[in-house]
Amino acid sequence: MKKIFGGFLAGVLVLIVLACQPAYAAQSEWRDADYNFATPKFVLLMEPKFAYEGYDTSGRNKFNRFPYAADKIPDMLRGKLQGLARHRLVNLDYVIKQIKADPAVTEPVDPLSPGYAALLQRELGKHVDLVLYLDVRDYGWFLEWHEAYMKTESYTERISYKRKHSDGTESEGWTDVPRTRVVYVPAGHYVSDCAELAIRLYDAKAGRDVWKYTDSRNRKSPPISNGYDPSGPESMMKRIFEEAFRRMPLAQ
Repeated sequence: MKKIFGGFLAGVLVLIVLACQPAYAAQSEWRDADYNFATPKFVLLMEPKFAYEGYDTSGRNKFNRFPYAADKIPDMLRGKLQGLARHRLVNLDYVIKQIKADPAVTEPVDPLSPGYAALLQRELGKHVDLVLYLDVRDYGWFLEWHEAYMKTESYTERISYKRKHSDGTESEGWTDVPRTRVVYVPAGHYVSDCAELAIRLYDAKAGRDVWKYTDSRNRKSPPISNGYDPSGPESMMKRIFEEAFRRMPLAQ
């Protein structure tokens, strides 16, 4: 399958700093009410960008990136793009070919040329209607260090009983009794599955954003093999994609 992405035009990244809790999710969405999303036909798909800056990794805190993210994210995106059947999805190579074929363009269309980026910016709106940017942030596991401490926890203990009643009869059975105990927690890391995605649609003709969506999620990772759920971040990212393309105006 041909690669449908190209690299060009810097995106505005939406940064949400998360405090990893047992479960956390936050979505934000903005839409230009004046833009008619029924009109665009050509949509340029940009190559996903990756950044891992949302967590405090000072001291003993760590952030482990999800492996093969550069392969898995495009696969997720391709699966969702099937819902945009009424639009023509193009890559940057298509745009460059159109610019080179335009007799009105006299400058060299050369990536090494100092004016290359400005040329693409100027000519982009002639050949596509919208640009879809996708920024992936903090896709992996956040390991937050904690010192050893003592804590009190509640539990239920099942005990047997035997009773003698006033009429001389006896009964016996089991009952649950609430208890508390002090537990020693050794020093170590709290591990959280983390995923964050920012998507925006950019009007190539007017030079402005017309839709933006961000989704940040994390949760305590249950120990499975090497101390955390190996599929946790991926499962959350899939749900983020599901929600993002459900809300995207082009998919409606």
